[in-house]
Amino acid sequence: MKTILSTVAIALMAAATATAQFNAALFPPGNAVPPVDSPQVVEWLKEIDLKDVPVFNVNKGAPPQCPTTPLPADQCWRTCQQCHNDDVLVCPTPGVWGLTFDDGPTQFTPTLLASLKTAGVKATFFVMGTNVVQNPEVLKQEVAEGHHLASHTWSHQALTTLTNQQIVAELKWTEKAVFDITGHKMKYIRPPYGDMDNRVRAICKKLGYIVVDWTSDVFDSKDFALNAAKPLGIDEPKLAAAVTTFSTSLTAYGANPGDKGIITLEHDLYPVTVEFAKRILPIATQSKLKIQTIAECMNAAPYQNSSPATNGTNGGTGGSGGNGGNTGAKPNVGKPNGAGSVSAKVLMTVSMAVIAAALSL
Repeated sequence: MKTILSTVAIALMAAATATAQFNAALFPPGNAVPPVDSPQVVEWLKEIDLKDVPVFNVNKGAPPQCPTTPLPADQCWRTCQQCHNDDVLVCPTPGVWGLTFDDGPTQFTPTLLASLKTAGVKATFFVMGTNVVQNPEVLKQEVAEGHHLASHTWSHQALTTLTNQQIVAELKWTEKAVFDITGHKMKYIRPPYGDMDNRVRAICKKLGYIVVDWTSDVFDSKDFALNAAKPLGIDEPKLAAAVTTFSTSLTAYGANPGDKGIITLEHDLYPVTVEFAKRILPIATQSKLKIQTIAECMNAAPYQNSSPATNGTNGGTGGSGGNGGNTGAKPNVGKPNGAGSVSAKVLMTVSMAVIAAALSL
């Protein structure tokens, strides 16, 4: 009993520490590439040996445009060479649907979380650092409800258009934000626009990340484009048509799943993308597909700082992508942690009480 109580106390204290140490004011401005000369980034760069990273041109554009001249074969640039190297494109088990959402968390994410809870399924959320800092409580809700967090960079830049140092800054600031709020060190990353080459892959691997795309163009929901028809609103005819198109792809896969599972691309950035997801979820039951997080479908530990788990969950060109920008949620940059600080105090108080109980046995 004493051992059990001590273990519980340690877990509670870890959660309290993660919550207590989050301070939005310590993070760079949102929706822009973080400066590479800040003291924090300079320290990160000292910890990483970039000398053996492949050298290729830093591309231009967002997403970048393909050049007219031939590209090096060993660049393996997904956007222009349709090359994936060892990126994760599928779930290994047929009939499994790797459900993923990009660009959050946002003020609209809780509505999606409610739908996922009703359906009894978990998803992987590829989160943007900018939105994480603005919506820490939503991020904590995702973890509390058993969903899986993965990286979608700080400011949603096409990574092949950034320098090595900028890529490190994008990934590490996002990693720090998620870790400070949840205690989880992310393990998987989806590059914005799916833009990835062997230079960027090498940097991701040095930071402990596994690159995840989506299975193919038909499993990119293209839901992001729906917001353009009616910003922050819903154009019902366009939404219905998009739902029909994507449902057809999922149903066709369910009827003939072959030997691999699928990974889809959706977004929790706008009201219309959340409504799209809500209407798509019943397809899993109708087509007898098993929805899982990326970690679950890969039968792997969900985070860099977690032990291997049986369920994997703790707690072509580029696709439709999206700009990942702020959608109206009020930023809390420079403000105290508020409820987060209260939660930390409660957790710390409880953990200390548990320790006292353990020592008295």
